[in-house]
Amino acid sequence: MKARLETGLRLDGAGRAKLERSGSLDGALRKFDWFYVGAEFCENLIESPAWHEEQASFFLERGAKVCLLTPPLSERGLRRLRPVFRRLAAWRRRRPEAAGRLEVTVNDFGALQLAAETGLGLPLAAGRLLHWNFFRYDRHTLNLLNGEAVRLLAPFGLRRFELSATGSALRSNLSSPGALGLKPGDVSVTLHYPYINLTSGRACVTGMPDVRPEDSPAGIACRRECRACALEVDNPAINERLYVRGNTVFMKFPDKFYSSAASLLKKGIDRLVYSPLP
Repeated sequence: MKARLETGLRLDGAGRAKLERSGSLDGALRKFDWFYVGAEFCENLIESPAWHEEQASFFLERGAKVCLLTPPLSERGLRRLRPVFRRLAAWRRRRPEAAGRLEVTVNDFGALQLAAETGLGLPLAAGRLLHWNFFRYDRHTLNLLNGEAVRLLAPFGLRRFELSATGSALRSNLSSPGALGLKPGDVSVTLHYPYINLTSGRACVTGMPDVRPEDSPAGIACRRECRACALEVDNPAINERLYVRGNTVFMKFPDKFYSSAASLLKKGIDRLVYSPLP
């Protein structure tokens, strides 16, 4: 079968609700193969097990594919995610038609272990906060560090890696997987665009009030302020404008970063995910 470049749309925290309110749902279903929903960068945004099941069911019933995003985790985050994975595992067993159409992205090795413990049984992807353990890339190069990492993760059901697009004319050693001891199809890459996540932290820039050095932020409750807006940062010492949403800082890379779908497929990149907002 001839390889095909898939397309995806990363939704904000409201999931499908915003698409429905704006009247753009039907157009999005025609244009995109995959819909990315869930909390990618902050465990405070993890929704209920029922929410995750409802999002997956909604898109699958309309012929689309779904990737459920999960963030870096503390012990509290693991406790919140465990019932989500348990419910998804039970849902998967009732819905065999979901095979190949539902994935989960993990941004924490704890989530990888949790998927095994709960019998999640879904294909996994290493998210944008984990790829630094496996890839080295910049504006010109996208290289897998070694094939052993891919073989180590394969038994967990993880063969896909998510990155942010950084530049055009990328050179990649994935063009020759045999040199890494891999076969074509052993590893796949998803590129997110146009926003590049630069750094994430435990503190929320959007919602954190001014805390004096001698005070503790422990008692400050998250009100999910990041759902309301992103902040644009302009500083004369920085050439690029930065965008802050919650605990993560982004930069926008608006230029087209590939010459053709075939050029991406040759490098092992078989999915592009568009984010309307950082």
